[in-house]
Amino acid sequence: MAEYFVARGLPVPAELSQNPLTHWRRLIVIALSLGVVYIGLRITKIDLSSANPEYAAGVIGQLFHWDFSILTPRDEFETFWDTAEGQMIVTIFLGIIATVFAIIVALPLSFLGARNIMTGNVLTGGIYVVVRLVFTIIRSIDVLIVVIIFGVLLGIGSAAGVLALAFHNVGVLGKLYSEAIEGIDPGPLEAITATGANRVQVIWTAVLPQIVNPYISFTIYRLDTNVRLAPILGLVGGGGIGILLFQSVNLLQYGAAGLIIFMIVVTVALMDFASAQIRRRLV
Repeated sequence: MAEYFVARGLPVPAELSQNPLTHWRRLIVIALSLGVVYIGLRITKIDLSSANPEYAAGVIGQLFHWDFSILTPRDEFETFWDTAEGQMIVTIFLGIIATVFAIIVALPLSFLGARNIMTGNVLTGGIYVVVRLVFTIIRSIDVLIVVIIFGVLLGIGSAAGVLALAFHNVGVLGKLYSEAIEGIDPGPLEAITATGANRVQVIWTAVLPQIVNPYISFTIYRLDTNVRLAPILGLVGGGGIGILLFQSVNLLQYGAAGLIIFMIVVTVALMDFASAQIRRRLV
């Protein structure tokens, strides 16, 4: 490419006159990256010598010999809700209820965490900083850690899973909602404010019409994510089909575990497809 400019007597752009692989800054970055990878391998001490490929292949094979007995009650003490499909339904609604709880808290807080809504005086500016800091702290705590804590406080079960997911999503949805508000067209906001409208009237007439579609899109995205996370929460006591999967693996019932994994994959795929279609129609 540089020859093209030279042949026509034109100055060669700086980006083309340098070889990106020999530029000293890039070489330093490459060297540092390789050094970090090397140090990481030494610290983690990854050792695959104890792996047993034959045993692993046997376990993987058992995962595909599905145990369909988990689809029906095994004795008179079990009901439909104790079966795999019953627990899968519980898991789906665990994600739905957690999303609803998170929306109830995150929706009003999102307006307090939007810079363009809360500017104007020291008090509202301070509220904005506090709310955004709360969103950051909540979001930084992994949902698995939260469900373990709620499991200790409330006991193992769906309550711990729902509240843990809801707590984590308050931070995530709050941030997404607040950024949606900050990204609106400021023209209607300024025009309504210029008429002497108070803050509530400005939000109702100039902000809400612009954020409905983004809010719905973000909510559907998080609902899809929560349904995908819900089975994992069961592994640490969050209720749902994850508990049944954890028990099957611990009892070496790989046929049952394989069928549960297949059910989770199908459910997540269907939820992902449905949410993608809905979001596409909102654009």
